[in-house]
Amino acid sequence: MYGKVLIGEKEIGMAANAASPIIYRNIFHEDFLRKVQEKDPDVDLFQKMGYVMAMQAKTSKMSELTKLNFDSYVEWLSQFEPMDIITATGQMSDIYFGNTIKNSDPKKKGA
Repeated sequence: MYGKVLIGEKEIGMAANAASPIIYRNIFHEDFLRKVQEKDPDVDLFQKMGYVMAMQAKTSKMSELTKLNFDSYVEWLSQFEPMDIITATGQMSDIYFGNTIKNSDPKKKGA
């Protein structure tokens, strides 16, 4: 799944696929899918996954993605204002889970 997220005034491309949780675990040493299943996951969870997805949108080369680390995450995060990144987490979640907004009107009955 690919989409763009508006974080403050910056539009950030993000991509998610089956490798995203593995890349996440490699960087953050925690299980993303297990954390999603928890009753009340924290906002930090999708900020971290947002970073992974932003990096996946930039490159599909696993050799580049395996070089990512916590320091590069903090560097990426520091370009945003605190509330901007927090309010964008819903958009990040939508991209990861493949939620899309339908732009077409439903068919009328009998048409």
